[in-house]
This record gives sequence, structure tokens and C-alpha cells, in this order.
Amino acid sequence: MVSVLMTPAVAYLSWRYYSVFQQFFVKSKGERLIMPFILQSFYLFPISALMYFFITGNINVLKFPKPLDYWFWFGLVFAYALATWVIIADIVKWISIFLSDKKTLINLIHARILLALFIATFCFVGWKTYDNTTRIRVRQIDVPIKGLPDKLDGFKIVHISDIHGDEYTGREKIARYIRKVNQRNPDLIIFTGDLISYGTNFIKMASHEFGKVKSTNGVLAVVGDHDYWAGVENVKRALNRKDISVIQDSNYTVQLDSANKILVTGVTEVYSKKVAPKVVDSLTLHSDDPTLKIFASHQISDHLIEDARQHNYDMMLAGHTHGGQVRVPFMGMTFSASNLETKYISGVYHQGSVLINVNNGLGFTLAPIRYNAPPNISVIRLVSKRNS
Repeated sequence: MVSVLMTPAVAYLSWRYYSVFQQFFVKSKGERLIMPFILQSFYLFPISALMYFFITGNINVLKFPKPLDYWFWFGLVFAYALATWVIIADIVKWISIFLSDKKTLINLIHARILLALFIATFCFVGWKTYDNTTRIRVRQIDVPIKGLPDKLDGFKIVHISDIHGDEYTGREKIARYIRKVNQRNPDLIIFTGDLISYGTNFIKMASHEFGKVKSTNGVLAVVGDHDYWAGVENVKRALNRKDISVIQDSNYTVQLDSANKILVTGVTEVYSKKVAPKVVDSLTLHSDDPTLKIFASHQISDHLIEDARQHNYDMMLAGHTHGGQVRVPFMGMTFSASNLETKYISGVYHQGSVLINVNNGLGFTLAPIRYNAPPNISVIRLVSKRNS
């Protein structure tokens, strides 16, 4: 499906660059095909995978060379980023020809601009893909709370999500992520699901590295889609061994002292299991009067937000989207698969008095890269409303 989505941009660019090389640069047909060949080489991964499938009757894309995988996903971003600039250059060229009689000179300048655009876009997208895939951002979010006790002024809740331990997100990368979490000296950590990407092979490694996280008042987690598919008990058992509490459709009270406590409502909202509205109602109607109320789920949905809003929750934390993961740029806009699911893609939103934070997480689903959606750590700092 992604290959099909790439086709309009790749076809357009192949035609434009073949025409430019034919007219102004080289006469050899082989040389004229250099750039179209580069563009079409992005399809090596899906074509070879399909051939393998038709020959053997089965497929495991993880066994294919990783460079092919990276090249394919880089190609998706590069093709649309370049198409944007080529379309703009083409429009400017035709306007210039309409306003001037120097058609040959304009065509020559346009051809050189297209060549420069190919090189510049290739380098920029390559650098940004590497940077967005590997560099972890830390975002601090100050949340004003009315009537916040002085003792909790500056209290730090670190929200992380979607570690996705697998072949691409290995021990070293998870360890680096956890070190950055610990550097923030969190008072409480909430993880909104997806410890691993698939199967059970990486649960031990991912939980071992995640288990090095440090927090004054503990670490809480909810179940993600991939945790559910790998077997909730397998993931829960591994996290519990590391003193990480997994909340499944229940309330968890963090007792800070005799006068202050935080209520965390954690639900399992994933593709394979949607929490029942009556369960949410029973949880959010909790009779105690905590200092702070937090709602945590892997996926976000309107009915969960509405319940949190109606029952005076201070914030809602979620993950799942990876911030869009690969947000393809085209004509000043960005597109990602997450846009088809929800409007809550990345960062902070507000619904009434409820702050919603969607964390980008660390790892990947399907594509082994990130673009316009770098991994991040959300540091939510409570501040007294009177001082905000």
C-alpha cells in the first residue's frame, strides 16, 4: 500500500528528470536513466519481498537486509519532499516563459535548478531522517493546578510511551532513553504501553532496560496493543519483576503523604480490547478526593476524554501514534497514517479543563525510521495556578 502511495511522486519525478537530462545534460540513454533509476530503486524492498513470497509461499520481512528497508522508507519521504520543490520550480518556469521570450535560457536555468534540488533534498532528508530517528527530545510541560499544595509545586511526572523493543530498538537505544528519563529526576513515571513490537523474544531485554528507570514515587504502566498481542501476562510479569505496576482497567492511588495523593485511572484501550463504557464510568466515579487525578490509556478516544472531562480529571496521558512516526511532507503539509485514526497525534491538547498529552515514544511500527516525529520524553511539572 505504501508502494502504491509512492507511485505518483516517483512517476512524476522520473519523467521530469529523464526529460531534463535528455534535453540539457547528456545524450546517452543510460546516463539519462540515472536519476529515474535512483528513484525507482526505492521499490527494491517491496518487489523482492513479493517475489520471495510468490516463490516460497511465506515471508518474514525482518530477514531481508535492513538497508533495503531503510532505503524504501527514506524513498517515501524523499519522493514527496522533492516533488513539492519540483512542482514549485515547474510552476515558476511556466510563469517565467509566459512573461518572457527567453524560453531556452529559462529552460536551461530550470534544468540546473532541478539538479540542485535533487542533491539538496536528498542530503536534507537523509540528515533529518537520521536526526529524527536517533535523537531523543525532552519536552517540559508546565501544568497549572488550582489549589495545588505548596509541597507539590514543581512535582514532576515523566510520561513515556511506546518503547517497542525489537531488532531496530535494541538494548543500547532503550538504555539511552531510560538514562535521559532518570536525568530528569522524576517524582512519578507513567508509561502508556507497548514495551515490545511483537512476539515474546524481546520482553526480557526491554523490561530489563526499562527496569533501570528511577522515580521517587514509583513507575506505573498501562497495556499497549503490542503488549496485548504478546500476551498481557507475559509483559505484566516481566514489568512486575522490575517493580513496575501495570494498571488494567483499575484505579491506582499514589500516596504521597498523609494529606496528598494522586489517583491514576489506567485502562486497556487497544485495537483488540476496548474498555467498556460502564467500566470507565465506575472507575471515574471514584469517591475519594485526591490531590490530582490522571487518566492513562494507550490509545485515545473521544469517550475516554469525555469521561475524564466530566469527572474533573486534571490530565489524560496516551501514546500509540508515535507522533505520526513518518509524517510525509508535501506542499507545506504533512501526512501520516495516524491522521486516519485520530486528531490527537502528538503533544499537548486541551479539552475543557483536561490537559491531554500524547507522547511520541521511542520505537517504531512497520517503518524503522522517524520523520517529523522524533522520539521524546514528556516532563510534566505541576505548578500552582496562582503562580502561573
